[in-house]
Amino acid sequence: MFDNAKQTICAMNRYFQSHALDMAGKMIRVTRYYRWQEGASFDREYYNKQHMELTRDQLLPHGLMRLESDRMLSSRSPVPGEIIAESHAYFKSLEQAQAAMAAVGQILLGNASKYTNLQPEIRLSAVTAHI
Repeated sequence: MFDNAKQTICAMNRYFQSHALDMAGKMIRVTRYYRWQEGASFDREYYNKQHMELTRDQLLPHGLMRLESDRMLSSRSPVPGEIIAESHAYFKSLEQAQAAMAAVGQILLGNASKYTNLQPEIRLSAVTAHI
């Protein structure tokens, strides 16, 4: 079920290794998000408590600086394709983020089946603060 997410991590690592980026002064954010599909399930309580605790514990030894989770708010039921939840892990450098995902990415992806049958999508970004 999570083969696409594994392929995404590998593709991102190959891309960043092959492109010289000026990352001076930037923080790296790894975002994992979930798009709603008909018939899907998502246990928000498990996600916010057990999974985020596991994520924190696994990533802290690899340079994690901050960890956030978002629940999207809406006055209606989710529609297919709509993002319903996200998590954000922040690191000092691209190298730290890559090393962390290589070290524990499979553990975190494996735990996802305990709270959802949705396939996570993963993105990396360089964050610049403006305030």
